[in-house]
Amino acid sequence: MNESVSFLTQSNFYSPAFNAAIFDGPIRIYFAQYQEAMALRIYFRMQDELKDGYKEIKDLHRSRGRHLFLMIYPSLETLELSFPHSNGRNICHGRLGDDEVIGICGLLPDDKFHQIYEEIGETIDLWRETPEVRSEMSL
Repeated sequence: MNESVSFLTQSNFYSPAFNAAIFDGPIRIYFAQYQEAMALRIYFRMQDELKDGYKEIKDLHRSRGRHLFLMIYPSLETLELSFPHSNGRNICHGRLGDDEVIGICGLLPDDKFHQIYEEIGETIDLWRETPEVRSEMSL
């Protein structure tokens, strides 16, 4: 298991408000239970918006061992606690070890949802440029 997956809950990106999650291979969406509808909407629209890119995330995960954490914060204030240089943006990007973290304000208006998928697309581009990780066998 990737080290950052284990340490996510101790990182600056994690919020005590997170009490629910959706795990789908390398994609992990964390949110507060009352944000479940938004999280599911992001998850299912991500599959539609990214189409081949969604499959590519999973393929790149297998070859590069990376994860994509989508963190849906309850408010802009909680987002800014994890992304202090967010400058009022509703969507922020960070790194946790070799993994990518995308912070999303839970109050994101519908007309800004496309920005989430643009950010994920940029993450896919970054992963493409990264060399493959060779798995090691332990005896």
